[in-house]
Amino acid sequence: MAPGALLLEAHREYEKSSQKADEYLREIKEQGMLAEAVRQCVEAAGHEYDSNTQKSLLRAASFGKCFLTDFSPEHFVATCRELRVLNAVRECSVGLPLTHTQFKQMTLQVLIDRLVYRQFYQLAIEICRYLKIPDFQGVSRVLKHWAACKVQQKELSDEAIARAVCLKVGDSLGVSYSHIAAKAFECGRTELAIKLLDSEARSGEQVPLLLKMKRSQLALSKAVESGDTDLVYMVVTHLKNEMNRGDFFMTLRNQPVALSLYRQFCKLQEQETLRDLYNQDDDHQELANYYVATSYREKRLDSRLSHLQSAVDEYNKAKNEFASKATEDEMRLLRFQKKLDDEKGAGLMGLSLQATMETLLMLGLYKQTDQLYRDFKVPDKRYWWLKLKSLAEKEEWEELEKFSKSKKSPIGYLVGGSSPQLAPTILFDFFNVKNISCASSSGLCGGLHQEK
Repeated sequence: MAPGALLLEAHREYEKSSQKADEYLREIKEQGMLAEAVRQCVEAAGHEYDSNTQKSLLRAASFGKCFLTDFSPEHFVATCRELRVLNAVRECSVGLPLTHTQFKQMTLQVLIDRLVYRQFYQLAIEICRYLKIPDFQGVSRVLKHWAACKVQQKELSDEAIARAVCLKVGDSLGVSYSHIAAKAFECGRTELAIKLLDSEARSGEQVPLLLKMKRSQLALSKAVESGDTDLVYMVVTHLKNEMNRGDFFMTLRNQPVALSLYRQFCKLQEQETLRDLYNQDDDHQELANYYVATSYREKRLDSRLSHLQSAVDEYNKAKNEFASKATEDEMRLLRFQKKLDDEKGAGLMGLSLQATMETLLMLGLYKQTDQLYRDFKVPDKRYWWLKLKSLAEKEEWEELEKFSKSKKSPIGYLVGGSSPQLAPTILFDFFNVKNISCASSSGLCGGLHQEK
């Protein structure tokens, strides 16, 4: 006489179109136990093994809930779904006769694991989809186990397995082709692993496994294709440690992007290796540039000159006459600066030609300045501007007058901000006043007047 039993009986009478169904329902309602009756029928269905009995109890529960104004269907729906799963695994072909209580205690995740370990992959996938389990916990995880098992089937060819895995897995979220490839490699099927890695979208997963499989050149190609410089550097470092120097350089020559990145690394970290790279490629221009850059890091003059001479030889091999001549001029200037430093203590080492001339003029070494002017073929306008500016700043009026009369000025003079260019002799008529203006470019200072 329990409410659930009465509800079941009421439903049976209802199916017979008997008025007793109404009597049973009235009795349950008078007791206020209709909701409890529905709950009991649902719970009883969960504990039943026979599918027909399950259906009878669930239909009775469905019949009873129609007469309830406030009924929450979650428990009813969940029980129906769980019974479908339990009936599927109870089939003799599967052989997991679980009770509803056991199912609740072991959880759905454990049930999926048991099906996977017994290789009921299709059933596990269908259950995951039916119960709408998130992919990373459900379908993707099952597919991952299936693929790992598939690659171990030695009776199938690598091509057949790779095609089957790619067709089945596709772009499923949470399934890593690199993980499957690693399993294939562990089974000694390297070629299959490489085929599977072709479907891996993440280069960061591809490259380390290829290196582990001793496919370094393929790993380098994949790293370059990815555009990830950190990945390229990782492969290059691995190749450098694994290969001899000659083979390493030859491998990089086949990958221009990797070679360029390695050169950038060597410029900052390994200068000697950079020189070897240029030698390997017979790149005389870059090798000469390397020697020039190295010369600036040397403190001793003889070492610097030695590097510059090597640069001259390489520039000649590269047929760069301008760079060769400029480097030779740099060597001559260094020797000249060293000589004056030893004689006068002028502190000229490392200065440019113009800075050297300015320093000599400030020190009053006019003969040495003239020697630089002649030896290095300094343009007349530049030389006159440097000397006039220096003499005016030092207020060496006599020397300035003497210089102005040495030859006709190639730059002219502008006095007092006026536009006409005056001859040097006219300019020096104002020396006693000690308040003159000088300018260049169009005059002495290019329209920018400096008052003395």
